[in-house]
Amino acid sequence: MGKWVTIIVSIVGVLLLGLVGLAFVGYMVGGAHNAEPGDCLHIEDFADRRERPTVLDCSDEKATLKVGVRLEDGGSCPDGDYDEIAYEEGARLCLMLNVKEGDCLANFYSPTKGYEKVACTDPKADISIMKIVEGTDDAEQACATVPGVLGGLRYPEPATVICASEPTTA
Repeated sequence: MGKWVTIIVSIVGVLLLGLVGLAFVGYMVGGAHNAEPGDCLHIEDFADRRERPTVLDCSDEKATLKVGVRLEDGGSCPDGDYDEIAYEEGARLCLMLNVKEGDCLANFYSPTKGYEKVACTDPKADISIMKIVEGTDDAEQACATVPGVLGGLRYPEPATVICASEPTTA
């Protein structure tokens, strides 16, 4: 019986090592670590460096950010309103909002919490997305005709302006 126990323990050990290896490969390949421009992400907390952003389908409600630019070797994001994630190996992701006209976001003014799409009537809503203009990063011109606009978020790459206002509470 001792021989069978040794064999079973060995098989279980090999299986566990295999699962750990697969989890690590999945983490490295499927995580934001390898995200490219156009990939969408969910970040729960910007301050928690242990938490890795999750790559999601851009249509997922939790995917509130999109990679605008990926830089290697410690480059700087273009001048704009990007959120940034820098990795130890030198890669940097320049992130823009992944929103549609009519979306509202909570945690927009939080220095640490990730953005959350909420109903515009939700008391947690900070901003309402009024207009999205692609092909320009001139926020003043793009948002000039939007009533009640607070301002525009400017992203040079890809050239996009997101015009935002205070959400309606009624």
